[in-house]
Amino acid sequence: MIAFAPRRLCASLAAAALLLAGCTLPDDKALTMVNRGKYSLFNCDQLKSQAVQARTRERELREAMAKAAAGPGGELVNAVAYRSEYLTVKGEIEELEITANAKNCRQSVRAISDGVIR
Repeated sequence: MIAFAPRRLCASLAAAALLLAGCTLPDDKALTMVNRGKYSLFNCDQLKSQAVQARTRERELREAMAKAAAGPGGELVNAVAYRSEYLTVKGEIEELEITANAKNCRQSVRAISDGVIR
């Protein structure tokens, strides 16, 4: 009976990993992680500044996730350490774009922030 303990443990861990794999949010759910109207009191300059910061953080997280994925257990590290913050930042960027469009800012937040990264 004791010889079967490691097998049961491995089987239990594998089953738990499969069940938890379905708990992550897809990228299209990023906007749900941010309060709607979070930036409604910001003017265009403030929106632009926030967008630059958010795009910079998104790039940092994307690079960290790519680096972690290359190592052993990388997907687990991504899910635990980076994924939720990455989705939050992506949601903030989407909310910034929505708010900038609603306020008719002359330059799109997306265009400005993409230009900064390049």
